[in-house]
Amino acid sequence: MQSRSIVPYRDLSRATLWLLPALAVLGMNACSSSSHDATGAGSVGSGGERGTLSSSGTGATTASSGTGSGTTSATGGFAGIVSGGGSTTGGTGAGAGTAATTGGADAGAPTTTATATGGSATGAAGASGPAAGNGGGPVLVGTDAGATTGTSPDAGSSTATGSGSGAGAPGIMRGPDPTMASASAQGPYTVKTYTSGFKDEPSFAAATIYYPTDADAPFAAVAICPGFTATQSSIAAWGPFLASHGIVVMTIDTNSTTDSVVQRSTALLDALDSLKAENDRSGGPLIGKVDTSRMGLMGWSMGGGGTWIDANTHPELKTAITMAGHIITAPGGTGAITTISVPTLMFAGQDDSAILGGGMSQPIYTQIPDSVPKMLYEVAGAGHDVANSPANNAKNIGLYGLSWQKVFLEGDARYRQFLLVKGPNASDFRTNLK
Repeated sequence: MQSRSIVPYRDLSRATLWLLPALAVLGMNACSSSSHDATGAGSVGSGGERGTLSSSGTGATTASSGTGSGTTSATGGFAGIVSGGGSTTGGTGAGAGTAATTGGADAGAPTTTATATGGSATGAAGASGPAAGNGGGPVLVGTDAGATTGTSPDAGSSTATGSGSGAGAPGIMRGPDPTMASASAQGPYTVKTYTSGFKDEPSFAAATIYYPTDADAPFAAVAICPGFTATQSSIAAWGPFLASHGIVVMTIDTNSTTDSVVQRSTALLDALDSLKAENDRSGGPLIGKVDTSRMGLMGWSMGGGGTWIDANTHPELKTAITMAGHIITAPGGTGAITTISVPTLMFAGQDDSAILGGGMSQPIYTQIPDSVPKMLYEVAGAGHDVANSPANNAKNIGLYGLSWQKVFLEGDARYRQFLLVKGPNASDFRTNLK
């Protein structure tokens, strides 16, 4: 790693932490600091709602919304979720998808296929079906358009194929159906870390990569940036949490703990470049294992502001999650964030200071188009560090954060159910998910 100047982190009193950002605004030109039941809902296609499926016997459901429609049928008491239909992404034609599933309970060998035609852009969504049995590797499901096939080594066998008029990567589904308890606790996979060997990028300093050692590839990946005066230790709890659920994470230190919001946005993009390079690095633990089409960003405070800036200019990102995001010291402030097309989750604290992050997430939420999945979860009585750990707010921060990554980063619609419930202890909760 090349040598970089890093301002040492010091334990500062809350009063001092609140004062530093104010000084930044005034003169430093820097930013402030920092079971599954018998009926499962289908996932949402862009421009068209998915159908629902009764999975306890034989049923058929058709639903339509926007410019798309979907039809799904099942036989034999299938023990999982099937999502079919949905319109094409941005489709203006009669995009449609169909799916059919036949199989028994856990010990069976279900096969799911889907085809989709019509529409425009990336084509129609395919179908998804979980593997028989529990454990084993991920099931690749055609939640995105494109011709893809995946096989799971679970008990029995499971395959899923999807085809559409555009290209796309398969979604990733791991393990048995999640519960609220399993989605808010540490995951089933063993996590290891490393702090060197990865591609050296100029806009961030030290970094830590967290990855699951006993989960089967491919892995989606997330880069996380801390806030003003803070180091990666302030948001480190997210690394082992997400990695234990099968997602690779890189937490970073900025070159200086007083780096601006814009500098942090660049650092996050450099971190993603390093993660992508790990997929090809000879001798690295992640060679051939990173799905470079499934990348997301997270950030606390000014790191959250950097996340908003990147989501505003990089629509190829799959997810953006901000933790008490700060943007007012960036050029244009909240008014500059107007074109986000990335699914965005914003955590905020009701008692957060206005100079740190209080009240900054609300205008961003309003400015994100309603066509983009979005959520604002402000926790009553919480402060600026409301979401620095997934264990906060009785583990509901972890529940919503993981579920957002599972649905929109990995393409696993089974976690969507948790996002459709108002967040516990919320003083302000907004979402356009249905």
